[in-house]
Amino acid sequence: MTFLRVLFFAFTRSSLGHITRSTTAAARFAREGHTVAVACHEESREIPERAGLTWYPIREIGPAPAWRGMDDPAQLREFTRQRLAGPDYVSQSLEDELQLIDEYRPDVVISDMRNTAGVAASMRGVPSYSIHNLRLFRHPMHVMLPEILATLSSLGVHDQHARRVLGNAVLIPDLSILDDLPSVPPDTAALICSLTREIHHVGPLLPPEVTASAGPAATPRDNRLLHVTLGGSGAGDHEIRRIVEAVGSLDLHVVITLGISAGPDTVRSAERELAALAPRATVTVSGFRHDALDVTRAADAVVTHGGHGSMMEALAVGSPPVFLPHSTEQRLNAARVQELGLGTVLAPDDDPVVVRDKILSAVKLKNSPQLTRFGQSLVAADGAGRMVAYVTGSHAIERTVAG
Repeated sequence: MTFLRVLFFAFTRSSLGHITRSTTAAARFAREGHTVAVACHEESREIPERAGLTWYPIREIGPAPAWRGMDDPAQLREFTRQRLAGPDYVSQSLEDELQLIDEYRPDVVISDMRNTAGVAASMRGVPSYSIHNLRLFRHPMHVMLPEILATLSSLGVHDQHARRVLGNAVLIPDLSILDDLPSVPPDTAALICSLTREIHHVGPLLPPEVTASAGPAATPRDNRLLHVTLGGSGAGDHEIRRIVEAVGSLDLHVVITLGISAGPDTVRSAERELAALAPRATVTVSGFRHDALDVTRAADAVVTHGGHGSMMEALAVGSPPVFLPHSTEQRLNAARVQELGLGTVLAPDDDPVVVRDKILSAVKLKNSPQLTRFGQSLVAADGAGRMVAYVTGSHAIERTVAG
């Protein structure tokens, strides 16, 4: 077997989902004997380093969550031109990627929402692959891709390299039952197919703590556990208040994870404020926590915006998700999971009684046969293992043809 030098590039500053799953895949490559490094912004270096991986810094644009609510293509197009398709950002990204490729000399480049990494790899004659959820091609990639191609052309990047923006193959970190190609609009699907050789479902990239065998049985509780984890939501966030007010009269333990930006003072203030809204439920608030997945596993239901990573984790550990979606991707994720009978979706106009009843309906799915089987199928798919097998197999074929 030939061992490869593999270089990952991951976008991090609007979501940790890309670097988390890239780290999972990178760690699997390393475990199977390949030499691996991960490049991302310094703010997220702890994630690959905690997995024992070599980390390299790259510059990244700051977070801008405003795109999530932009459904108008013209507005999104203008926003994209100032952000991920902006000439300064694209030039900076290519500069960092080319420099690191020259320094590291990889056999393979793999990128996750780092949209110029495949272009840089092509400019150096290195095969590349991109990790993408197909739902993102419905929003915002349907607008972003043409704008990035236009920017690359304006910067003088040869079309031969620019059209490797998605790499040799697009690797889908999901099962087709959740994220399928027919759901992509025909014009966008045609564009994707013109920019890559293959679209391949490898399966979910679940971190080891998800796929590990369950530990000792949880201590029996007198009340149900609800985990509310809404990414970067801050203290007093109206959505968190809405959930607590709806279930505050129930015999529940509501565990709220605010995220990495919440300091001790913020956490204490939020806990006091939210506990006052719950005459019967117990409310516990924390900031970033390394055991968040353990809480999700123990929970009878999980309230989430419905990003791909948090959705996969909840389903894989058998905790029914309750969705509060913001972006198009999250709404599509939520609708599909609800359609499969594995979770429920809260609408913006649901009154407190409806919110309470929907959460209770999700709680009833805990330990249900359908949710248990689906979680087992996600784990059994072994997306990281299938990615390693696919990339190494493709590389061997490329070398055979070239030789």
